[in-house]
Amino acid sequence: MAIDFTKDRKETRKPKRVKNIEIPRGWKLPEEITHRLGSRTGKQRVISENNHVLIVLHKAPLKHDTHRKSLFLWRNDKDIWAASDQGSGFAALGEYLKTYAKIEESLDDEYEKAVNAKDFFNLLEEIAPILRAIKNTYSTLQTAREIAGEALIDARDKAEELHRNIELLYIDSKNGLDYAIAKKTEEQSELQREALVAGHRLNIIMALFFPITAVASLLGMNVPHGLENAPPWVFVSILAICIMFGIALGFMVLRKPNRNRGAS
Repeated sequence: MAIDFTKDRKETRKPKRVKNIEIPRGWKLPEEITHRLGSRTGKQRVISENNHVLIVLHKAPLKHDTHRKSLFLWRNDKDIWAASDQGSGFAALGEYLKTYAKIEESLDDEYEKAVNAKDFFNLLEEIAPILRAIKNTYSTLQTAREIAGEALIDARDKAEELHRNIELLYIDSKNGLDYAIAKKTEEQSELQREALVAGHRLNIIMALFFPITAVASLLGMNVPHGLENAPPWVFVSILAICIMFGIALGFMVLRKPNRNRGAS
């Protein structure tokens, strides 16, 4: 009985590899490099095979960007550089770093204009992806310099400077946000303190006048009580007694509770 293995062979066949759609079509990269690339760019990195060097960099991310656009720099085995943008490799790399420098200047201007917590928070949202991207760019160019030699020293140093400046800007913005929040919290605490003081003063006034108000209300009722025709000294005496009760009540309100009472 013959057994047909055709179906099994089809099922076990390896899936066809998808080529990277972002690499320029005219580039003839070694297979050792192309096999290490997926259909998309992936992270920033350096791939070196057979004296070929491929540098993968991410362009400055825009706000709410879901996909990072890339810049590819390729040095072939004849020590000739090419770039996926703007022709010559070093010219494209220079423009790439200039873009980050312009973004840094723009972020500096926004930092100078920031005055409240919302401004600093929005600024931090803009800086965070830029900082992450330029940090990885610096790390990638450092690795590329170690592999490709001195040709990338200036670009590496520029990326390091940009990373340091943007990182400092991020720290300053974070400090600005913390200060704005602390200042707002302090203002709220001061308003609460003023409200407590006002309420405390109102309680004192109420305590002082409560006995007088109570006695006046009782004596003002339309019920005969025998004091309608009393001499003036009776009124003065009642007023004095009420004031004394008011002072005593106010003292009780102002007295601080004994926190040690009941402590073992």
